[in-house]
Amino acid sequence: MVGPVTSRRGRTIQRALFLWAALFLSLLGTACEREPIRIGFSGTLTGPFSDLGIHGRNGARLAVEAINKSGGIRGRPLELVVMDDGGTPEGAIQADRELAALGVVAIIGHMTSALSMAALPVTGETGIPLISPTTSTPLLKGRKDLFFRCVPASDAMAYALARWVTGKPSLKTVCTVRDTRNDAYTAPWEKAFVTEYERLGGTIPCRMAYADTNPQTVNVLISRLRMGRPDAVLLLSSARDAAFFLHVFASEGVETQVLSAGWAQTEAFLAEAGPLSEKILFVTENLLMDASARLRDFSWEYRKRFGVEPSFAAVRAYDAVHLVASALKESSGSAKEFVKALSRPRTMEGQYGPLAIDAYGDASGSFFIVGVREGRFVVLEFLSGALP
Repeated sequence: MVGPVTSRRGRTIQRALFLWAALFLSLLGTACEREPIRIGFSGTLTGPFSDLGIHGRNGARLAVEAINKSGGIRGRPLELVVMDDGGTPEGAIQADRELAALGVVAIIGHMTSALSMAALPVTGETGIPLISPTTSTPLLKGRKDLFFRCVPASDAMAYALARWVTGKPSLKTVCTVRDTRNDAYTAPWEKAFVTEYERLGGTIPCRMAYADTNPQTVNVLISRLRMGRPDAVLLLSSARDAAFFLHVFASEGVETQVLSAGWAQTEAFLAEAGPLSEKILFVTENLLMDASARLRDFSWEYRKRFGVEPSFAAVRAYDAVHLVASALKESSGSAKEFVKALSRPRTMEGQYGPLAIDAYGDASGSFFIVGVREGRFVVLEFLSGALP
């Protein structure tokens, strides 16, 4: 919970609002034509979820560089100001307030649902929009606020996976395992899956949650899996935790089909899971980097710039910056017009294909079952994303 604003913090916020309004007003002037327009990035750059933050930051940088190369916004370059939210709610709040004080017009972030939820009060304090590349919690769906995103809400994906599992005769029981450190993402995801799967006649012998992977936690989890003997285990966890659990299951002799939300579908998972990566199936809204000429070009530019293959976080962050740029081009030079432009329903050309964003700032998309073959992600099936 965010505490009351102190007088010092109030002066900081007033200064941020003044800088933000002045920055927009200067769009109409001629004296500051070359002054950069600042966009903030706030994501986890250290700690267990840093793979999302690092790729998100890199994708945002690539987008800023591409926009500047093509002339910027009305002749003015963009400048990306980066903050590490430290992977904690307190860090997210502090990072966004610091970005506000630096006069950013929008913040690209956060990269997990829990931290986006934690940072929302800052958007109310400062009036600065928050555009998340990867936050998919349905708890933020259908709300008229300053939160926007470039990824579909996760409940639709959970429903789609439940229907897919129900259609597999060998998968009659499923246990769930979710990370409470990203509760805003994992709790609604699990609830939607369990609700739909049980409605369709499936059985959930156990629902487990964890906040760490110490030996005691792992022992309890393995014990419950042995008691429940599920046909499948659904992991709602980060890439590193998903890889960790695959190694634990193998060493403990737990034989079951492992399913995972798309959160874990990153290069970090492939690196840490090794050959065991082929034992998992992901449900995801993200296409593979060789699925189109546009994605192949993006992958080439990303690898040339950063030396590694991009993840979905990089792609979505790239799109988020372009969404901000489009709204800046459409606005008349005021903060109010910028927010109004962001709130306008649109379909833009994203890296994964057409990206539809409604008046509430919510995105829609398609879903896929993805596996791993010879160390690479491969699309196995297309899923319907329609809600029941």
